Amino acid sequence: MAVLRDEASFVEFSEYVLARRDVPLWELRELYERRLRLKSITVHTGEAYRKTLPADERHLTNREREAKVFAEAESQGRNIEKLPEKAQF
Repeated sequence: MAVLRDEASFVEFSEYVLARRDVPLWELRELYERRLRLKSITVHTGEAYRKTLPADERHLTNREREAKVFAEAESQGRNIEKLPEKAQF
């Protein structure tokens, strides 16, 4: 069974679905709209952001990176007070 390509038009989608089962037009439209919404979802893994970091920080988690920055600031004599997790500005 062939898989419908991502760039398929409504006509191609309709032919594909109708070849498999009988569906009313209103349901075809809903299915096509749902398909477009699902195809528009992207997942960001943070890989591009990690590439902008220095080489020694790329493998660190956000918590480890925060601890490192905090330790560096304290070693330079700066006093940093953490905000509450749900700080309101």
